[in-house]
Amino acid sequence: MTSSSLWRERWSPAVSARPYLSVLVVGMVLGLWAGYLWPGRAVVFGQSPAVLIPFASFTVALVLWWLLRERTRTGGWRLAFSGVLVLAWIANIVSFNIHNDAFTYGALLFVPILAMINLKPPTASEGVSVLLGLAWAVTVVLVSTRVAESLGLIDVKNQPLGIIEFDESYYWLPLNDLVGIDGRWPGPFGHNGYTAMMGAFLIVIAVVFWTRSSWVFLSVGTLTLLVTSGRASAGAAAAGIVLYGMFTNKGPFTRIAPLLRIIGGIVVLTAGFAVLLSGRSGLTGRQNIWPAFWDLWLTSPVVGVGSSGISTSGGITEQYGHAHSMYLDLLARNGIIAFALVVTALAIGVGITIAAALRGNPGPLALLTAYLIVALTEPRNDWLHPGTYVLMVVVAVFTAGASLQGGNTFAAGPETAARTQGIAQ
Repeated sequence: MTSSSLWRERWSPAVSARPYLSVLVVGMVLGLWAGYLWPGRAVVFGQSPAVLIPFASFTVALVLWWLLRERTRTGGWRLAFSGVLVLAWIANIVSFNIHNDAFTYGALLFVPILAMINLKPPTASEGVSVLLGLAWAVTVVLVSTRVAESLGLIDVKNQPLGIIEFDESYYWLPLNDLVGIDGRWPGPFGHNGYTAMMGAFLIVIAVVFWTRSSWVFLSVGTLTLLVTSGRASAGAAAAGIVLYGMFTNKGPFTRIAPLLRIIGGIVVLTAGFAVLLSGRSGLTGRQNIWPAFWDLWLTSPVVGVGSSGISTSGGITEQYGHAHSMYLDLLARNGIIAFALVVTALAIGVGITIAAALRGNPGPLALLTAYLIVALTEPRNDWLHPGTYVLMVVVAVFTAGASLQGGNTFAAGPETAARTQGIAQ
């Protein structure tokens, strides 16, 4: 089979899940970007591009999904993972309605997207291709944003002078003078913490699913971490790579005995986090923010206080508006039921990816671990809207699950796919 015919087969909507899943993932990334470029701008039916673009991508993806031939539906732990996520979505919806909090129409896509993926799931190699497509979309958005800012086509997101001065005093920003950025770069995702996260995910994807594009992802991801100085994101990227090294059966890591790799990985991870926490900026106020949000949750432990409750809570919780931790924010905002269901789903996902790692496929575990670590300090995805982070986690878990059913390896690029047999169907 020639390279061109192989490429056509890999991307044919009738035989591959790559087209519909890639459209979904890229649409979510572009929706995030649109929210940065045109915040709150109503275009059609009072909806902003940040809402319209994901809906448009879903519509296209649904057509591509319909064209895809029938596949064996998922079952077992992947179905359990999805089912618990649906229950978590319901719990979040209930909490939002109890508190009369607003959410976008994008939340209505959460369950249909999960249904699509379960009815026609990706193979392991298809899942890797989709994650690489995510990396390309993020790379294009990061580079395009910085180029546009440099040319004066768009403005860098405005930041208070006090924040800029704090960043430049307490964070290592070696490229600021060279690239003309004041403080930590907020980037195209609205906040330096979120932009740093994307840089970390680029690095992990580049290493664990190595292709000829990996040097691009590594370069952009590293530069992003340098101009955002995201310590948690840097630690998450390092942890993902270390975990990959602990379990992989490919590359130079295999020269070290598995037990030594595991012990060494634990030592490196422990030392790395100690170094990150020892910086001048410390926890950047989270030592006060976290206890305050914990106390706020205790006032309404079952359904939380909602966004409306946080906005009128007074003190430090009202000032910051977010717990600066996905876990604690979910707990305080939507309550223990929603929190427990999300954590249960993530635990199932971790179990699936660990099983795949033990069979020589640690890539999804590395990526999921990076997300879980970054979530300790920053991500504000609510597990109500099927955004970029949610889809990345879901695709990683389904990729791991598919590899368990079909063999010990999954292919990334066309050149690898041509040589690899027995990919999970």
